[in-house]
Amino acid sequence: MDVEIRPGPKGLEGGQPWPGTEEEMKKAGLANPGMMKVMKLMPKRLLAKKIRGMMGSENRNIAKGKLAENTFGIAGPNGAVPVRSYRPEGGATGLPVFVYFHGGGWIGGSVGVVENICRGVADRGDCVALNVDYRLAPEHPFPQGLEDCRAVAEWSLAHATELGGDPSKVILAGDSAGGNLATVLALMARDAGRSAYKGQVLIYAAVDMNMDPGGEKGGANPLGDLIPNWYLKGDLALMRDPRVSPTCANDHRGLPAALVITAEYCFIRGQGEDYARKLAAAGVPVKALRYNGLGHAFLDKVGLWPESDVCIEDIGAWIKETCGT
Repeated sequence: MDVEIRPGPKGLEGGQPWPGTEEEMKKAGLANPGMMKVMKLMPKRLLAKKIRGMMGSENRNIAKGKLAENTFGIAGPNGAVPVRSYRPEGGATGLPVFVYFHGGGWIGGSVGVVENICRGVADRGDCVALNVDYRLAPEHPFPQGLEDCRAVAEWSLAHATELGGDPSKVILAGDSAGGNLATVLALMARDAGRSAYKGQVLIYAAVDMNMDPGGEKGGANPLGDLIPNWYLKGDLALMRDPRVSPTCANDHRGLPAALVITAEYCFIRGQGEDYARKLAAAGVPVKALRYNGLGHAFLDKVGLWPESDVCIEDIGAWIKETCGT
């Protein structure tokens, strides 16, 4: 399986970040070990608030057509899970359903940060997009967030027609930790004998919790050991559980078609592309795209960075191709 390259400042060659990416890398204060030492002395509640406040960025709505939007709750084992929906106006039915889980290391991120991502995909992919507000650690550690996402994903299969969607065209998707949740749900459904999902879109997905905290490609992991300690309550044995590190699953056969998106300067690029190869080797239809010149969380700049908008176009085209729409 080959990784298809989207050009950066030096084209397909790579080796140079876009100016905006370089600026973001310089501003990444959490990458400063000294700052992290100070922050770790803060009470957990205050530290969580500070980290969450540093996540996400300004972005803009790129939808070209009008969208019908709604907010509702879906029952889950931990209580109601808030969901925002977006779909093209006009009353069309039988649309693909794109269930999106935001990133943030299982401890941060929000539906607000990815709202324009979901709007863009609903518009470009001519689909219903669901933006899931799942519970976060450390207040709600593993597996509560995963259970919230599973409740919404399974609800989308049962109620797709109520949204104007097609239950045979449900796609699980997410960025970073959200990409992890998406592919974990695909594994869980297959293992339960309910492989009903049409596809999975994994955007710079974290698929291996056992990664080197020093980083793989493009820089250090800014959150160090906070994620396993908060998300897993310090139970590091769970780091090899496929529900946490889906790359550790014994078998990846029978999973839905995958669009795997990585970025040249993303610190987990290596594990994402390795996972794409693992899926392909297991017979899963895979399209892998690497965006040169960009780093982790670049899609948060939708509407501001042309390269982020190109990614939304690519996702929309893949949805239409995969669902035959």
